[in-house]
Amino acid sequence: MRRLVALAFALAAGAPAHAARADVTTWLAFGAGLAVDHSTQTNATGWNPAFSASMGVGSDPSHAWVVGGVFRSMSRFNEGTDISLSLRVAQGSYARGDWGVAFDLGPGLRLWRNGQYGTYPLQGNIIFGGPWGLQATVGADLLNLEIHPTSIGAYALIEFDILRFTLMRQGSTEKYWKNPLPAGGRVTDGPPPPER
Repeated sequence: MRRLVALAFALAAGAPAHAARADVTTWLAFGAGLAVDHSTQTNATGWNPAFSASMGVGSDPSHAWVVGGVFRSMSRFNEGTDISLSLRVAQGSYARGDWGVAFDLGPGLRLWRNGQYGTYPLQGNIIFGGPWGLQATVGADLLNLEIHPTSIGAYALIEFDILRFTLMRQGSTEKYWKNPLPAGGRVTDGPPPPER
């Protein structure tokens, strides 16, 4: 038995090694904009400046679509801060720091104004990404997961994603500033180079 185990280890140690990559997509964005919220309890509507910070991780950016998760904190000045954990589905081009779109959907937590604007809003975002880490986010509170009171609100943000600008960046910006080793490897539209 010992000889069989030793032989198996010797064969495994002598087997040729192949290059392996297991990169993930990462996001880290900050932004500001405007939020509007309506309370169905008091019939009051509030317009407030907003600040947002989000971070997340997703699958390999070399694919056509990337799936991941995002944690977002959005502060409405004069109101309070929402936090949310969302599922993100993004185009591969967006994940690689180029033109593209991403969609977020997930539950939020809102502990301000004694629940008048909902405590657990279901929040959805559409993120339009451009080169150099710039992106525009449009989001909405779709409903309150607690049933009553209904959560009604929307926001629009201009954001800068630090990781789409640095680590993930490739595509149309490569002409001006080449990323020597982007996460996920270099993705090209042409045929792969011949192996040597």
